[in-house]
Amino acid sequence: MAFNSNTYHANKCARTAWEWIARAKDVKRRVALGTAYDWEAERIPFMVFYARSDMRRSLFFRRLRAGK
Repeated sequence: MAFNSNTYHANKCARTAWEWIARAKDVKRRVALGTAYDWEAERIPFMVFYARSDMRRSLFFRRLRAGK
């Protein structure tokens, strides 16, 4: 099977999106426990923004792969 860069980038973007979500969940959990730094709580919306952005890019590359 030939290498398809669109599939590669779609998978990579999806993987990084899930990593951003995991980071945001971890920070949110530590904020609830009271063990997070003050500056970490402020980063949660940006982590979610990056996750959504990466997931949109993943869907874009999947559409490119499908030819639609």
